[in-house]
Amino acid sequence: MKRIILLSFTLLMTLGLWAQEPLVSEEVTVKPPKFTGEKVQLQSNEMSIQNYIIENMQYPAEDLTYKREGTEVIRFTVETDGRLSNYEVVNSVSRAMDDELIRVLSSTSGYWLPGQNNDVDVAMEREVAIACKVLNEGLETTQTNFKVVATNYFRQGSKLLYTKHHPQRAIAKFDRGIRYMPYDANLLVLRGYARFAAGDRDGAIADWKIVKEKTNIDNLKSLASTYSDLDGYAELIKEVDE
Repeated sequence: MKRIILLSFTLLMTLGLWAQEPLVSEEVTVKPPKFTGEKVQLQSNEMSIQNYIIENMQYPAEDLTYKREGTEVIRFTVETDGRLSNYEVVNSVSRAMDDELIRVLSSTSGYWLPGQNNDVDVAMEREVAIACKVLNEGLETTQTNFKVVATNYFRQGSKLLYTKHHPQRAIAKFDRGIRYMPYDANLLVLRGYARFAAGDRDGAIADWKIVKEKTNIDNLKSLASTYSDLDGYAELIKEVDE
């Protein structure tokens, strides 16, 4: 196989959106922040944040050398004047990749229309998830299948948790899978069980809350009950449902 020569940045989706001081009511109309591609006062056609990232982001040299891949998730706040603030790394490929994506996002500060509650501008949080992949050129161009990689780590972690009874080692495997697929419900549920077994009750609850709030799983209780022979099911479900 020839050396790595191609890069691929694929924007996955906007994952999270809520007002910093949410108004929860059927009468409230919430509009999310929008990336305009130009300064707000000069905005015309909307430019895709996906295109902007692809055009401006550079794969860190060390990550390219060592073929570090995964899904970066960055959370930030869109202020009422269109500026961005409060960057938070939710899922990391590497420190260098964190810094690079935040650098690119920072360059869009002032290029956003703020979110609104009932036509009133409000500060809102938004998340951007981007799959960072290195393409390889050999007889044919290939790229890593993140689902396959994450599934392999899930199986390894499950074995360590179920048959080897090593929750800490299982957590390490689940962490690696989550680096590729940060909102995979099965990985998060089992990492929650492993954290509970390792004495990290708060971490376990946090994982299950992510499943409930951020994934496409409608019934956390049903999914978690699949593994209910593991310790912690009743306590974790009770905490998450409160």
